[in-house]
Amino acid sequence: MTLLLVLAAALVWAGTAGAQLKGTDVSHYNGTVDWLRVSNAGYSFAFVKATEGLTITDPTYPINRDGAATIGIRTGAYHFARPGGTGDAAIVANAVAQADRYVDVAGLRPGDLPPALDLETTGGLAPAALTEWTQAWLDEVTARTGTKAVVYFSPNFWKRSLADTATFAQQGYLLWIAHWKVSAPAVPAGNWAGAGWTFWQWTNCETIPGFLRCVDGDRFSGTSLASVAVPSFPAAAPSATATPTVAGAAQVGKLVAAKAGAWNGGRPISFAYQWQSCDAAGGGCVAIPGATAESYTPSAADAGHALVVSVTAQNASGATTAFSAPTLAVATGGVAGAGAPAATAPPAIAGTAQVGQALSASVGTWSGSPTIFALQWRRCDAAGANCAAISGATAPTYTLSPGDVGATISLLVTATGKGGSRSAGSAPTAVVAAAPVPPAVVGSAVAQAGAAGAVTTSGGAVTATWQPGAVPVGATVSLATRSPKLTLPGTGFALGVSAPLAWPVDVRYAAAPADAVAGLASGRTWQALPQLTAAALAAGQSAGVYRDATGALHVLTRVAGTFALFAPGKWGDPSRVAAGRPLLKRVAPLRIRGRADGSLLVTTRISVASQAHLYASLGGVPIVQQGSRLGWWLHGRTAKTVQALQRTPGGFPLRLRVSARRLRPGTTYHLRLAAVDPYGRKASLTIKVRRR
Repeated sequence: MTLLLVLAAALVWAGTAGAQLKGTDVSHYNGTVDWLRVSNAGYSFAFVKATEGLTITDPTYPINRDGAATIGIRTGAYHFARPGGTGDAAIVANAVAQADRYVDVAGLRPGDLPPALDLETTGGLAPAALTEWTQAWLDEVTARTGTKAVVYFSPNFWKRSLADTATFAQQGYLLWIAHWKVSAPAVPAGNWAGAGWTFWQWTNCETIPGFLRCVDGDRFSGTSLASVAVPSFPAAAPSATATPTVAGAAQVGKLVAAKAGAWNGGRPISFAYQWQSCDAAGGGCVAIPGATAESYTPSAADAGHALVVSVTAQNASGATTAFSAPTLAVATGGVAGAGAPAATAPPAIAGTAQVGQALSASVGTWSGSPTIFALQWRRCDAAGANCAAISGATAPTYTLSPGDVGATISLLVTATGKGGSRSAGSAPTAVVAAAPVPPAVVGSAVAQAGAAGAVTTSGGAVTATWQPGAVPVGATVSLATRSPKLTLPGTGFALGVSAPLAWPVDVRYAAAPADAVAGLASGRTWQALPQLTAAALAAGQSAGVYRDATGALHVLTRVAGTFALFAPGKWGDPSRVAAGRPLLKRVAPLRIRGRADGSLLVTTRISVASQAHLYASLGGVPIVQQGSRLGWWLHGRTAKTVQALQRTPGGFPLRLRVSARRLRPGTTYHLRLAAVDPYGRKASLTIKVRRR
C-alpha cells in the first residue's frame, strides 16, 4: 500500500537522547559536505570554522553553516587563534581585534552552539602573555555576544603553553578537549576546575557519511545541546555591569589599549571608543581629537595627564556609554633627572586589613618639587604580586570591600613636576581578612556600618550572612521560611533586602540533600541556579550555589527573592524546565505501516524543550494503548486521547496503534500533540496525515 503524508510541521533540530551526542567540526579543508547524510547518520552538531587570525575568513563558513542548520544540525562557529603582540597593550589590542572580526563574521544567533576559540599556536608568546591574550579574546567575545565561549586545545598544549592555568575554568568557560583515540581524554587544569570536558574531539579521522574523506569526530557530554546554546536576549539597550579598563603603562610613546568591560542588554553589541585627557587625579577630562580607536599612543602633550577611555556600546535598542577609571598620570620617557620627581621615601598605607575598615595613604617623600600627586589603590594576590587597579579607588582613603578578602592592597603614587612624572608604590598590606560574623538573629536585622551581619529562620534551617559593605548601612535584611509547590519540603526561604546589594549575601542550609537542585523563583516559574566552583559570583551573575569544605550547601546571591531546593529529575526540577513554553517539534519523518493483526502504526519522533505532561490524539480515531508509545510505552484501554509524563527535555518516540478500518484511505486526519509543563504553560503541534 502506498502512503502519502501531508505534513504541517517542519523538520527541525532536537537533542538526541544518550550519554554523549555525536558531532564534528569542519573547515574548507573538508571540501563539499552532504549535510543530509551527516544528519541521517545520527550527528547532531557541528562547529564550523569562521575566521583565522586578523585577516582570514573561511570561504566555506556560510555554506557549511546554512547547509547543516537547514536540516536540523545545531551549528557553532570557531576562530583559529593567531596570538600576537609585545607588551600588555599590544597583546590586548591584537586579541580584541581578532575577537571583533570573529564576532562580525560568525553572526551567532540564539540557539547556536556557543562561540569557540581554537588554541593551537602561541605566536611566540610565553605562558603568562598567552594567558593574557586568551583572557582579552574571551572577554571581548563575551561582552559582544553575551555568551561565554568554549576553549579548544590539546592537553599537552595547555600544560606547555599556558602553564596548566585553571583561570578560565574557574571563570566558567567551557572546555572542548582534543585528545584522540583514547577511552577518555586527559583533562588539564585540575579536571577543568572540577567541571570536566563539555566537548571532546576524540579523533581526527572518523568516517562520516556525507564527507569525501575522514573528518574530526566530536562528542558532547550531556543529553541536550540546548543547555549550552546561545540564549535569547531581551530587546533592551546596553547597560554596563563592569566598567571598561585600560591595559598598558601610561607613558609617552607607549601603546595603551582599552578593554570594553561587561554588558547586559540585547545582542549583538558593537563598541566605539573615545580617549580623553584628564588632570593627574583623573578630573577635568576632555576628548582627545582623533583618538577613537581601541588603542592609543600617548604623545608629549599627554605627559602628567591621566587618561580615560569612554566606550559606547550600541545594539538595536540603543546606545550607552561607560568610562574607565583614570590611568596614572602619563609618565615621560627616559630616566629620572632634569628635575623629574623621585621618591626618597616610598608611599605607605595605614590601617587594618579587614573588610569594612578604611585604609589611609601617605604619598611618601619626593625630590624634584612635584606639584601634583595622583593616587591609585590596587588589589594584589596574597603574595603582593599581580596587582590590578581598583576602579574608582583614587582618593586618599580606601574602605576594604568583600571583594578584597584573600587579597593584599597596595598604593601607587604618581608625582608630577616641571621635569615630568614618576611613580612609586607602597609595600602591600597583610592579606585582607573577612570581618567576624556576629551571632545570627531570628527574622531580620539592620546592616551596621563597618560590621558583618547574620539572620536565620526560626529553627535555624537556613542562615544568611553578609560582610561590611555588601548591604547598605541602615538597610534591613529578613529571612523567612516558605513552602512553594513542587519543591522539597522544608527547603524554601524568602530573602528580603530593603536596598540593592553591593556584594552577595551568603545563605547556608543547615542540611540539604547531596544532589539537590537549587532554584530562584521568577514570577510563577523557577530559575535553576548554577553550580559555582568557589564562593564567588562572576560579573553579571546574580546567584549561584556551592558547597563548603564540610559539604554544606550555600546559596550566594546578589538579589533578594524566594529560593528553594528540588529533587533532581523529578517533576518541577527547574534545570529541566524551559524558560518559555514547552515547545513541541517534529524531528523525524512520519510513517504509517500495517501490521499482521490488521492494525496500523503511526510513528514519528517529537522533541519537547521542557519537562511536560504530553497528550496525543488522532482526529477522533480510537487509539489502542497496548503497543502505543508517547515517550513511554502506554498501557490501558483504547482511548481517543493518550497521555504520558516526560521528565527530561529532548527527543522521544511517538507510536500510535489504530485499527486499519478507522484510518480510511483518502481521508485527512489531524495528529494533535499538546504539552503542559509543571507551571501550567501549554504548547501544541498539529501534523496532517492522509492515507492513500
